[in-house]
Amino acid sequence: MRSPDANGSNGHKSGFIAVVGRPNVGKSTLVNRLVGEKVSITSPRPQTTRSPIRGVRNGKNYQAIFVDTPGSQKPRDTLRARMQEQVVDSLSGSDIVLFLLDAPQAAEGIGTGDRYVARLVANSGTPAMACLNKVDLLAKPTQALPAVQGISELGDWREIFQISASDGTNVDALMDAVVRMLPPGPKYFPEGTVTDYPESLILAEYIREKALNALREEVPHAVMVEVDEVERKENVTVVYAIIHVERGTQRMIVLGKGGKTIKKIGTEARRDVERLLGTKIYLDLKVKVSPGWRSDKKFLERLGL
Repeated sequence: MRSPDANGSNGHKSGFIAVVGRPNVGKSTLVNRLVGEKVSITSPRPQTTRSPIRGVRNGKNYQAIFVDTPGSQKPRDTLRARMQEQVVDSLSGSDIVLFLLDAPQAAEGIGTGDRYVARLVANSGTPAMACLNKVDLLAKPTQALPAVQGISELGDWREIFQISASDGTNVDALMDAVVRMLPPGPKYFPEGTVTDYPESLILAEYIREKALNALREEVPHAVMVEVDEVERKENVTVVYAIIHVERGTQRMIVLGKGGKTIKKIGTEARRDVERLLGTKIYLDLKVKVSPGWRSDKKFLERLGL
């Protein structure tokens, strides 16, 4: 997992921090906030993150590599089984774990899903901190108190933080705690590196993010994006991408009446892709029906899942 670019630490601290939790508790938003750049896509839809994405933050005498993991839950198909394996691997391969919970939900009582993730964290043996996220959505701060008490009973946490990844509440304090816990180590990535995610996969994720935000409830989990080719020309970069769905009816929804939906996805995705590549983009999107892709091992391997 690790391939340092220098030998020895010379007083330098570094490490991998796995960010785990149930689907849709704000893991990707927190990683983006901690790294200071957009490395993970975000969406109101659960299961937005499908594979671990690493974001790098460099500071004075430290390098923190945050691993945004898929939402942890009991698997129901090959895709979710692979996602769950990736969560367990991230836990065992990390130096620190940040366990996220949804504050409004936890205030009503710690659910079975959170307890399941807490057990995974405990079984990993990796030092962990718990984060009660989305406290900005609570009607009053005192509503968090029962949740904090419940969280304290779930495991042996180094600290418990009440945070908001969306508005930054207490995120700086959390970052300070992470730095204190980092072990001595070298820089694993060169200065200026924000993520080690391959360019083609980042492009595919940006497109999928816009598709998730544009589509109806029944379609998002059936959507996967594959970048077929990136062709760099003198004045423009052409990105050829395929949006995979499982049924013909889903293809019609993605296309939209008169191609309206696919055009919206393309327009919004192009803005992010242009910022990433720093060049004018022509985005060539096609929609393909790939029945049962979520249970097709060869398909998932081809897409890096």
